[in-house]
Amino acid sequence: MKRFSQALLASAMLLAAATPAQAVLLTENLSDTLGPLGGGSETYSISSPGASASGAASLTFDLLGYNTVDGLHSTASHTDTFTLSINGITLFSGGFNMGGGGDNFNTVMGSGVSIVSTNNGLYRGGLTQFSVAHTLVSGTNTYVFNYDMSHGTWDEGWGLRNLAISAEIGGNDNGNVPEPASLALLGIGLAGLAAMRRRKT
Repeated sequence: MKRFSQALLASAMLLAAATPAQAVLLTENLSDTLGPLGGGSETYSISSPGASASGAASLTFDLLGYNTVDGLHSTASHTDTFTLSINGITLFSGGFNMGGGGDNFNTVMGSGVSIVSTNNGLYRGGLTQFSVAHTLVSGTNTYVFNYDMSHGTWDEGWGLRNLAISAEIGGNDNGNVPEPASLALLGIGLAGLAAMRRRKT
């Protein structure tokens, strides 16, 4: 009976090891920074209880342009460049005609970055909406939004609105299916349990 109980306990421990942890849903709504801001950066930080699978976190936000925010112009002095970096990695760098003329452009466009929409009113600013798939690390995650502008806020400015982050933390990249090594260990434990029961009989 003692050996049977030991085998049963060992099998239960193996089963627990083979069963993946439940994923935790992380959601963060960050504060608006409406502006109008001049050229410069805004930094946000969130804390995650664990790492997400590659590309499994989502950042959505509205990029606001005021007055005459420029897209790409023939003269560099009229080109305003927006950059988004997450955990030190630049995922987007480019600009948009949000009131000042020029063409939309990008010099860095990460695979997870989507421009949902962009619009403008001549000399009246505009709005560009982003959706960014990315990866969270365990602990502090840092988001840096930077807009390089050459004019003062009297002429052009920017802001951020509706910033939201969501991710599933935990589990594994295989849809929470136990790894083959864990399944093998579980099988060995169950086989040992069956053998001990036969010997007892």
